Amino acid sequence: MNIKRVAVLGAGAVGSYVIWGLSNNKDITLGVIASGERNERLKKRGIMINGTQYTPEVWTPEEAKNVDLLIVSLKYGSLRGALDDIQTIVGENTTVMSLMNGVDSEEIISEKIDRSHILYSFIKVASQGKEDGYHFDSETTVGIYFGELEEPYESERVKAVNDIFENTGLHWIITDDIQAEIWGK
Repeated sequence: MNIKRVAVLGAGAVGSYVIWGLSNNKDITLGVIASGERNERLKKRGIMINGTQYTPEVWTPEEAKNVDLLIVSLKYGSLRGALDDIQTIVGENTTVMSLMNGVDSEEIISEKIDRSHILYSFIKVASQGKEDGYHFDSETTVGIYFGELEEPYESERVKAVNDIFENTGLHWIITDDIQAEIWGK
């Protein structure tokens, strides 16, 4: 498995950490999903993260269809309203990681897509939205936890996500017991 196109749905406090890190990986194409006025605003202004302007590509859900990796980093209350967009984006070989708070975002997402697309995950990041953008301490951020629910734990998609996170500044932990980690958060 080779990840070349990555989409982030939710370019706020959590998504900004992912955008910051993956912007350092020149072997992938990174896009942020947005529609309407938000799409236009992101295209014009980009996203300010830790005092730096980032300008990832901005895609509608239709333009993002069949990405290799979809990272969902919405606020929990926005998830149900985004399920149709997630369904539009996910293609036959798309992996979905949900970095949202709570313990049931994967189950909610699997109401619209097959559970086999989901690589269970969550994030520990202290990110704040301020007038001048999003801010976090990249050195003290614990980062992204992810893993398969069952064997093989070192699956091809776990290895592929690990590969795109390498040398990005992101922190991550691969676990053989992601369910316990999610509940422990």
